[in-house]
Amino acid sequence: MPTHDETATTPDTPAQETPARRTQAERRAHAEGALLAAAARLIAEHGSTGVTLARVGEEAGFSRGLATHYFGSKAALLARLQEEALAEAMAAAAPERSGAGAVEELCGFARGCLEGVRNPTDLGRAFVVLGAEALAGASELSPAVAELDGRTRGWAAEVVGQGLAEGQLRAEVDARAFAFAFVGLLKGLVVQAAAAPEAFDVVSATAEAERWIRLALVAD
Repeated sequence: MPTHDETATTPDTPAQETPARRTQAERRAHAEGALLAAAARLIAEHGSTGVTLARVGEEAGFSRGLATHYFGSKAALLARLQEEALAEAMAAAAPERSGAGAVEELCGFARGCLEGVRNPTDLGRAFVVLGAEALAGASELSPAVAELDGRTRGWAAEVVGQGLAEGQLRAEVDARAFAFAFVGLLKGLVVQAAAAPEAFDVVSATAEAERWIRLALVAD
């Protein structure tokens, strides 16, 4: 049976050619990606409590011990999953400082976050589940969730700070206070969507979030 590193040949493949094999770094990246994807699927469906490293390895199609070999502990795997999920959310919602202005960048981030609840990826669903568990005190990742929230607040405060410096926003806006409210608004909406997706109106929620952002930053 071919291994993961073997490439099937065809009649048109010269006999003397040897398929290129992956480097050790490439094999590791492939395995880690498969393990993280498996962990995301399991957590999205069942929560993190019953998920073990052995089960993740099996779900990914590898040995029971491979997840332990690569991540060392369940906490380390979950922390890495949080990092990947945040990177996915940031890339979808606000990949770069676009230069469109503070209000538009913040509204774009909100749209991206809320659009993610319409057709969520396994990674996005797992992120919501882990966040909810942390809020309930049922996750060992509470410190990691707090750190990730802090990064998002830092991004929002930076956007607002630049908007203030450029005279785009009301002078009395407090960038730090706005960032706390901004993250709280989005997390609350995403958790509601996860809890009752059939009752959650993405279009209305997005419109209201954008209205709040504009009122908070530019309205008199």
